[in-house]
Parts: sequence; C-alpha cells; structure tokens
Amino acid sequence: MTIPGYMGMRFHELQKAIIHWHYERNLIEGSTDQAQLAKLTEEVGELARALRKEKPNANYQTADAIGDILVVLINIAERNNLSLRTCLHRAYNEIKDRKGKLVFGIFEKEEDLVE
Repeated sequence: MTIPGYMGMRFHELQKAIIHWHYERNLIEGSTDQAQLAKLTEEVGELARALRKEKPNANYQTADAIGDILVVLINIAERNNLSLRTCLHRAYNEIKDRKGKLVFGIFEKEEDLVE
C-alpha cells in the first residue's frame, strides 16, 4: 500500500518524532490522561466506521484510524513514562503461552470460558 507522506522512518524514529510533536503542542504537560482517553475513544470510533466501509477507500481509512490511535497511545505512554515497546512486551509475555479457543471470532482465554 502506498502511504502519502511516508518518509521511510523506522518505527522508533517515528515514535520519537510523534513524542516531539506532542511536546511542541503542549499535549503532554497541557493535557490529561482522561482527555487523551476521550481522544482515543474518538479515534476507535473512526476505526469502527472505516472497518464497516467497502473498498477502495476503506483500507486507507483503516490505516489512517490505526495511525491516529497509535499517536494517542504514544501520548498516553509518554505521560506515564512508558514506551509502546515496553507495553507490547508486557502484553506479549502475558499472552504467548495462553490457552483458550475462538468464540465468535474472538480468542477467549481458558479461565474465562464458561462451560
């Protein structure tokens, strides 16, 4: 997929640029986790709308929405002295050996399954 404005940055470079963008706009000190959570909810709604759409624009809109979600998650991580990498490592370590099954297209962990 061709991404307009993509400059070939590595993920960590892009993350640093986004953090810098947040600081330039006072979105770290001048905002709150609650405000950013509201923004994240808005962006997840945009993702939901994009996923309901038919091609050809749906793929671009889905990528845009996921990108917007990542921008907000980077903000929340930065204000809490975390990185997306740390958060992903923690999540992966929790799920890597998880047992369960697919229920209506969603993986349910064994301990949450109702018999």
